[in-house]
Amino acid sequence: MSTSETPVLACHVDGIPATKGSYKPVRNRRTGKTLLVGMNRREHEWRSRVAREVRSQWFTQHPTRPMPYLDTPITVRAVFLLPRPKSVSPASRPWPTVAPDIDKLARCLLDALTDSGLIKDDSRIIHLDARKHYADPPHRAAGADITIHTLDKEES
Repeated sequence: MSTSETPVLACHVDGIPATKGSYKPVRNRRTGKTLLVGMNRREHEWRSRVAREVRSQWFTQHPTRPMPYLDTPITVRAVFLLPRPKSVSPASRPWPTVAPDIDKLARCLLDALTDSGLIKDDSRIIHLDARKHYADPPHRAAGADITIHTLDKEES
């Protein structure tokens, strides 16, 4: 038995990708409960932007089909396009080998895919291909290029 991939969605999300960073425990003095608060203030906005774009692109690419709630093995390919700092020339540093860490970018993206309602849970993702590049204008805009596939079983 072998498997093949079925494309589900491909899209570009504009904006500066955010990371899912550390969380800090904060105690509510009135109730005594402890909440975990994210340290990255841009995380929520980026997750919302990704979720909105995924939903929008689903209905653009599949106008007659309702958006599925995928509960199958999924592969995700993501290219994070980061703005190049003004102090860094392409000759001196062609690749973004500094923060943000690719694993934290990916964690935030996968949570956003779950937020979108397209996938049941990011635990369904069995393969992740994540890369980061500089978004050098005018050819590229900062953001993320995302491709999602499901795996289908084929009998051999």
